[in-house]
Amino acid sequence: MEKMAKMHELNDPTSEISKETLEKQIPYTKNRMASMKRNRYFDDNMGCCGEKETIAKHLNNGPAQNLIQTFFNFKTTECVLCGGKKGENNIRQFERAHCNNYSRYDLLMMALDDLWIDNITPIKVGDILKLFIQKHEICPIYMLCNICHNKYDSTFKSSKTK
Repeated sequence: MEKMAKMHELNDPTSEISKETLEKQIPYTKNRMASMKRNRYFDDNMGCCGEKETIAKHLNNGPAQNLIQTFFNFKTTECVLCGGKKGENNIRQFERAHCNNYSRYDLLMMALDDLWIDNITPIKVGDILKLFIQKHEICPIYMLCNICHNKYDSTFKSSKTK
């Protein structure tokens, strides 16, 4: 299959690659959440107040990004898009790529929609991040090589700016 056509399938929730990824990811997420005794992100009791957008922007480039790296620690030997392996064709590493239908910011906003009361009622950061992880049941995380991840993000950049 042509690589560009397959890249578009990553954003199609009805595609086999999307369904298969979520089929593995959902039980992984539930099991990981149930088995974690402590997690510095989920145990964060600091309260956030203010506009939902401000809270989401604050968490997006720090805690949420780091949490994705530590929580979804999938092991893989090949890119789901090109099938390449580490060390071949300038492939340095495999990276986690959110389906471009939902950015981290979008998922944070969904979590905040469920928790936010008003601008002055604090929400625990840990509660936001737990729900943020749970919201990934609709958003596949693909393991792509560094080359495909870069192409995927640059191809769909306009749809995921925040």
